Parts: sequence; structure tokens; C-alpha cells
Amino acid sequence: MTAPRPLVLTVTALAAIVALAGCAVEREPVPQLAKVPLSTDTGVQRTAKLVTLSDELMATFLEPDRPGCSAAVGVTGEVVWAAAGGLADLTTGDPLTTETRFDMASISKQFTATSVLVLEREGSLSLDDPLSAHVDGLPQWADEVTLEQLMHHTARVPDFWIELEAEGVGFTDAAEHATVLAAIARTDELLPGEGYAYANSHYVLLAEVVEAVSGQSFPQFLAERLTSPLALDLSVDPGLTAPDVATPYDTDDTLLRGGWAAYGHSGIVTTPTELVRWGDQYRLGELVQADVVAGAAIVLDDEQPNGELYAAGIRIEPDGSLYHSGRWGGYISDLTITPDRETVIAVACNGRGAPRFEIADALRELWAPARPSEDD
Repeated sequence: MTAPRPLVLTVTALAAIVALAGCAVEREPVPQLAKVPLSTDTGVQRTAKLVTLSDELMATFLEPDRPGCSAAVGVTGEVVWAAAGGLADLTTGDPLTTETRFDMASISKQFTATSVLVLEREGSLSLDDPLSAHVDGLPQWADEVTLEQLMHHTARVPDFWIELEAEGVGFTDAAEHATVLAAIARTDELLPGEGYAYANSHYVLLAEVVEAVSGQSFPQFLAERLTSPLALDLSVDPGLTAPDVATPYDTDDTLLRGGWAAYGHSGIVTTPTELVRWGDQYRLGELVQADVVAGAAIVLDDEQPNGELYAAGIRIEPDGSLYHSGRWGGYISDLTITPDRETVIAVACNGRGAPRFEIADALRELWAPARPSEDD
């Protein structure tokens, strides 16, 4: 599940918020600092200042006795800053740290899409294949829906939660991956109309395709083909509870843990630091190659284009940034990769009302401010 992205918080607005909080500090203009190469002595000084500002930002936005957020920034593959604030568990009082893991919710979709593209590069499947060529037991629409349409959310398969809730299976009720897949299989008709219609069902089905084609479970395939080669500490564990996994909370700080254990659309458990390391693949092009943007669909809001494109599990914003947010129960997340692909910003929170967008946008303003155009 995703949510609309609000307006960017500017450095000016951030300064005002910090001042109101009694934490105002003297700042050099971030756009000027951003032009200094990181490799020079001045660049080291710039980085130190940005680290300080980023730490202040987290302290300003997050309350120490409530669910909070963890965030990280990477530049050309190097994690240059990471911090966390708030509590990982309200009952125990354990604080969030940069080592705390979160379910990254819909950010997980890019891993599923990349898995499909890896198999296509090897000739094991084609994005033009109908879904029925790889997954049995689905209605007739599986003969028409292609893998490419699933990847870009133009297949118009209804979201599985509609069927589950109609059957009285609420979000916190237990439902295994097979149960969710069966709910999708009971969907007789596609959504009316044409074009983009975001649905988690699309990526549950793509995970099934990966399993059918590879002969491995989706978690096994991901571990063997994507995360192990990159030495990433990342796994597919929907609903995981562990001492180092943040407890998810609703906006009123009550527990909000999902019982639906499907994967493909969600379920990647990791830290923002590891997510930042993964994000550098969009610059390096080892596992994430040029085909990630091929055939990207026009994103529609209320059936009207909103300026974005939906590529292989990630959005392309009008300025060329790559972006995806996530929301699953009390877990919310945000990943942004700048147009030059050099800066990656990841935020994960364990409170439904936490300021993930505000933190992400303020971090981008600090670490990768927009350059003035030639027309400015």
C-alpha cells in the first residue's frame, strides 16, 4: 500500500521548525555546500555539517517516548549518515537504533520486479507471457493478463484485501501466502477500464511466477540471486517478530500488526542502511539494469495522469527521481533515489502517523538539493 507524497519540506521550513523547538543553529546555505566535492577537505567539512544537521532534523521530528523512525543516506554507494529516534517497543521501552529492522512494505515490490527481470534476461520467461503460462488455477483473465501488465500495475486485478475482507478476514487475522493467493483466484473479473490501477495482487502473482519458473521459493530465490551476491542483510519475512524488529503501531500508538503473510508486494525486512546500499544498484546497473524503466506506465490519480511513471516496482518522478513509499499496518517507509542516481535516502518508521515524508524530503534538501535550471 502506498500514500500520496506531500510537498517537499524546504530547508527554510526546517530551520523554522528547529527554531520553534529551541534548537536553532547557525547554518551555511545547503545549496552552496552541495556543490563542494565530497572528496576534498572542504567536502569532509561539508559532510560533517550535514551529519550534524541531519541529526538535529531527526531529534526535531521524533518524540523519544513514541514510535519513531530510522533513516539513512548513501552517496555513490557509501552510507554517509544514519540515525534513529523514538521507541522500537512501547511496552519494553527499547529505543529504535540504526540496527532495528522494519517491514519495508511496498518498497518490497522492486525486489520482486528485479527478480522477474533477472529471469527474463536469462531467457526463462518473457514479460509478454500471459500469467497463465506460469501460474495455474486462476480465472480466465489469466490468459489475457501479461507479466508486463502485472509489473506496471496495468493488469487491473482487484486488490486481494477486498476479497479477504468480504469473507470476514480482517487485516490482523491470520492469512498465509496460499490463503491470499486463493483469494486472488476467486476474483472473477478485472477492474473495468484501462491503464494503471495499483494493486498488491499484481506483485503477489509475480512472486508466484518467480517460484514457478525458478523452482525455488521466492524467499530462497531472492536470497540466492539478489541479496547474497550483494552481501545485503535483507530477507523476506512477512509478519516477523524478533528482538531487533520494530513493533508496529497505529496513529494512536495501539498495536497494528498485519496478519496477512503474503509476499511479493510486501514483506522485505531490513534496515534503512541496507536499503540505501541496495539503492546504489540503480546507479551501478549490476542487478538493476536499464530494463527497469522499459515500458513504464503512466500513473493515474482518479484516472488522470499525475506526472509519474510506474517502472519495475519503482516510480519515476517528473524530475527523474526514483521513488517508492510503503505502508503495511504500522510500518511505513520511503525510498528516494536522485535523478543522477548518486544519492539514496531511505526512511522506515514503526508508527502509522510518523513523519516519514517530512524526514525524507528534508534529508534530500540537505544532501541533494535541486540544482537551479538554466531558465532560473
